[in-house]
Order: sequence, then structure tokens, then C-alpha cells
Amino acid sequence: MKGTKTPEFDALLDKILDELIPHIRVCLDCKKEFKIEEGDVSLLKMLRSPAPKLCPDCRHRRRLSFSNYSNIYKRKCDIPGHSDTMLSPVAPIIPWVIYDYDTYYSDLWDPFSYGRIVNETQSFFDQFLSLMKVVPLPGVRRGKNSINSDFCFYGESLKDGYYVFGGRRSENVLFSTSIYDSKNIIDSYFLRRVDSAYDNIGTSDCYKCQYAYFSSNCIECDFVYDCRNCQNCFGCVNLRNKNYYIFNEKFSPEEYTKIRNEINLGSRKVKDEYQNKFWELIKTNPIRAARIFNSQNVFGNDIKNSKNCRDVFQIEDSENVRHSAFVVFKVKDSMDVGFSGRAQGNYEAQNVSANSSSVKFSFAVKESTDCEFLINCQNCTNCFGCVGLKNTSYSIFNKKYEPEEYFEILDSIKTKMLQNGEYGEFFPMSFAPYAYNSSMAHVIYPMTEEEAKKRGLFWQPDTTVDTKNLKSIKVQELPDNILDVGYEICELAIIGEKSGKPFRLIKREIDYYKQNNITLPNDTPYQRMLDRFKILNNFKVFNETCDFCNKQIESAYKRSDGFKPYCEDCYKREIV
Repeated sequence: MKGTKTPEFDALLDKILDELIPHIRVCLDCKKEFKIEEGDVSLLKMLRSPAPKLCPDCRHRRRLSFSNYSNIYKRKCDIPGHSDTMLSPVAPIIPWVIYDYDTYYSDLWDPFSYGRIVNETQSFFDQFLSLMKVVPLPGVRRGKNSINSDFCFYGESLKDGYYVFGGRRSENVLFSTSIYDSKNIIDSYFLRRVDSAYDNIGTSDCYKCQYAYFSSNCIECDFVYDCRNCQNCFGCVNLRNKNYYIFNEKFSPEEYTKIRNEINLGSRKVKDEYQNKFWELIKTNPIRAARIFNSQNVFGNDIKNSKNCRDVFQIEDSENVRHSAFVVFKVKDSMDVGFSGRAQGNYEAQNVSANSSSVKFSFAVKESTDCEFLINCQNCTNCFGCVGLKNTSYSIFNKKYEPEEYFEILDSIKTKMLQNGEYGEFFPMSFAPYAYNSSMAHVIYPMTEEEAKKRGLFWQPDTTVDTKNLKSIKVQELPDNILDVGYEICELAIIGEKSGKPFRLIKREIDYYKQNNITLPNDTPYQRMLDRFKILNNFKVFNETCDFCNKQIESAYKRSDGFKPYCEDCYKREIV
């Protein structure tokens, strides 16, 4: 073909794309039917890929198996001569070469030393896996400018963090995920510009709020859901510009203060009582079916300032994006992406961000263009099937070529992949550098150990807390009131209420609980994270009817679960 650098591949792909129309197909994994819609066809032609073989859910699960935002392990460092262990999201069961933070992000090793030529008798994925097994992988992913945050992963500019996954420019954060420009946070998910929060989800611009969900510009509010610009409110739903409300009832400042002072949330019994009452109130009130703000022609949930997006969740300032979820910012003309920001023209890309464009079938890539099938690469252009490269171009299987030879080999390998059905699909889950039960895939799409091993996936056996010198105690046996808790509790192995697994408390969190009159947590950090994701409904929407006008809508909440989802028009008319 005239003007193309991969003429044989493009001719074959053009024929496939010319014949591509909306249609129904059967997912090769779950065996359920799914539809390739007109919008999918348009993007696939733009992104130049054949139609996917898996349904959106199975594709999402496959990508999420490459992300661990929930588990930390002690594992050995595989640098020759090193005998130390490191804290890492990479489970000990993973048998590949894992380097510690300082060594991996140094010049002490050369990724090109593992380069190899293309073997035309082997499939691409077999060759890639062989390469991936020997090229060092990072045991820790974290911005270099974080301070005193060895228990933090993926984030940047974090200070004094502990058990934190993701986020930027935040300080004194514990047991939380995706915290931005915030400080003094415990047990929370996806906060923006928040100070002093406990058990918050999706809040922004709030101060001193506990058990606050999808609310903004609130001060000293506890147990609030979808509230805006409120102060001194307790147990409230759907309030706007209100002060001194308790369970949506107005009180004088004096009455409010008296009643609120009598509610001791430092008592587990009292907290549980009011928490149950709060969720009962949520179910008796209208609830926004989908949290969509300042957006046009979008379908999904948690969408802001976006347009022309379908089947997307937690996405902002984006356009023409489909089947994508988890912290997607400023993304354009992309499909099947997650944990992505400032990127465009990407497909089947997980953790691909920082001004990357035309990157496909890749994981953990930054500042790269025109690349496919990369893992852990940065600032690359025209690279294919590579691991651990940075600041380079025209490379295949970690071997560098002159541009003309690169495109000649690329044309051959992509043509063969297209002919045998390999091209157009993300890496198999068995390539993930995380055990399935420590990945985000297991959080959203749980699987038994037997199922995982049958699929050839890694599964990390339960690690045990060193209880040799520790006394075990059940949550129910702990002091009910935080005021009765002393630091000696940090020497106990506490058995989680739901999980039945042991966990320990640290002095920093005891101090925070006492200072803010918060009862002790009742389970492991992982179980608490699972409970937060249940409030998010695991990034799903359902076909529902508006509880007010009976219009067909997509809702994150089911009427059969006792909720009253309202369409956006009815919600704005009745609430806003």
C-alpha cells in the first residue's frame, strides 16, 4: 500500500475493517453474547484494530489483573547478591525477576542486554512471555519525590503515607486509595482537596467529615450522602446549602450541638447503630441513578466534564472514550483503558498515561507514542513487544533496529499475528505480574483459587501475621470506646469480624482515632477496602426505571435492593 510502512499488515487489516459492522458475537471467555456497537466500530477503525474477542467485562477483568491496589507483601529482591526483602505489591508466589525500587530505577542494569531476535516459528505471546520472565520487573512503583512513604505505591509527591495506593500531593494518609491534594486521611477512596477525613468515598473540598460519600464543600459533617455546601450536618442525604441538620431535620445551632455531643461515635455500638440508621435513610430518599456532571451523551457512572463516552466509570475531562474505568483523566479517542491520564488514541491500555498516544495492548507505559505490547516502558516511540525500556525507539523484543529494518520486521510479525488471531488482544491474565487474588480484578470479579489455577493464574496463599509473640483477640473483645484503648493494643493480633483474618494497629492510627473520636476498625485494611468498593457498586450500572417518572434509565442502584433511583431530570427537579 502506498504511504504505509507496514503494507502487508495494513492491507490485511483494511480488509477486516472494511467489513466490520455492528454485530453480536459470543465472548470467548464467559460465553455470553455481547454487541459490537456503532461507536465501537468507529473507534476500532480509528484505532486500527480488529473487533475484540472478549466482552467488555472480561476485557476489563483481564486488564485489572495487571493492577494491584490493595495488597502488600514481603518478598525477596532478585538482584544477584541481595539477600534482603522488600515491601511490594508483587506477591512472593510470582517467580519472575523482581528488583527493588532503587535498583530498578537506576542505570545499574541494561534492558537491551536481554534483547532477542524474532523467532518466526513461535507465536508472539510465547516469545513475549519468555522475554518478560527474564527482564527485571519493578517490585515497587512510586514517584521519586515521595517522603517517608515506604508503604505507599503508585502515587507521587506523598508525604508520611502508610498503606496508600495512588494519589498525588497528599500528606498523612493511611489505608487509602487515590487521594489527591489532601491531608490527614484514613480509610478513604478517591478524594480531592480534603482535610481530616475518615471513611470517605468520592468527596471533594471537605473538612473534618466522617462517613461522607459523594459529597462536596462540606464542613464537620458525619454520615452524609450526596450533600453539597453543608456544615454541621449528621445523618443526612441530598442536602444543599444547609446547616444544623440531623437526619434531614432542621435544628437550631444550640439544639444541634447538644444532640450531636450526645452521639459518641467513638463507641463501636453507637457507630453501628447510627450507620445502620443512615443507610436506611438513604433507601427511603431519592438517589441519583448515576453521578454525571456537566457531561453530554455519556453512559456510565462518576463522569465529569466529558462527552461522547459509553460504558465508562470514574472519568473526567474526556471525550470519545468507551469501555473504560478507574481514574481516567483527560483522555480522548480511546477504548478499553484504565488508570490513564493525559492520553489519546490508546486501546487496551492499562496504566498508560502522561502524554502517551497511539499506545495499544500495553501496561505501565508513560510518555510514549506509536507503541504496542509494551510493559514498564517510558519515553518510547515506535517500539513493539518490549519490557523495561526507556528513552528509545525502533525496538522489538528489546532489540534496537534502524527504522527501515524495524518496519520490515514489524510488518512481518504483525501480519502473522493478525492471521493467527493474536493481534487485537491485550496480554493474557497469566502474564500479569500479580497474583490474581491480590489484583483489582479479584476485587471486582472474584474467583476461587481452584478457578484461578485452572486458568493458569498465580494465586498467593494467605500470608500469616507473625503471632509468635502476639496475643490474638477478636474485634468483639476489644474495648467498645476508643477512649478506653491504649497503645498496648498495637501488640495484639486482631481477628477481623468478616474476614476472620488477623491484622495489627499502629500507633499513628490510634492517635488519629483518639483525636477524632473514631471507634477502632473491625477488620483488615483489605476487607475495609472491599467494603468501600461495595458502596461504589463495583463500577457497574443496571437497566432500571426511574422511581419517579418510570423512564428507562441506567442506574448504579437497583430498585430491587430497596433504593429509589431517579433519572437526572427528576433528581434535579426534586433535589437540586
